[in-house]
Amino acid sequence: MHQSLLNKLVYLYADQTEDRNDLHQEILLQAWKSFPNFRGDARFSTWLYRVGLNVSITKLNDRKQQVSTELDEAIQGNPTPFESDDQLRYVLQQLNPLDRTLIVMSMDGYTNDEIAETLGISPGNVRTKLHRIRQKIDKLWN
Repeated sequence: MHQSLLNKLVYLYADQTEDRNDLHQEILLQAWKSFPNFRGDARFSTWLYRVGLNVSITKLNDRKQQVSTELDEAIQGNPTPFESDDQLRYVLQQLNPLDRTLIVMSMDGYTNDEIAETLGISPGNVRTKLHRIRQKIDKLWN
């Protein structure tokens, strides 16, 4: 039922197929472990998104610590697109993880309040960040 949500997360935060599979499994494992703590205050999909986001960012940070400084600078300075003809993914890869998550959640129809709750920031901060991200995307897109 929530497979598309998980697919979006793994495609946003992992470039290689093997990394995507590992991230997908780790998200499922952490969701399984965390499910007893699910209180039902938010929609299940919002809770799952938060679990997946936390796992993805943790894995991303772990991976960055493991790569050499040269490779890390190359990834941060010149992100590579998933596919050369997929401009949206290319633009998203150029954003930092938080900005990427904000814009994708917005595109998925989450309200600013839901995004704020998921990310632990204020709704006003969400609005401001989304506005700035959209300006950045406009520059990257053109």
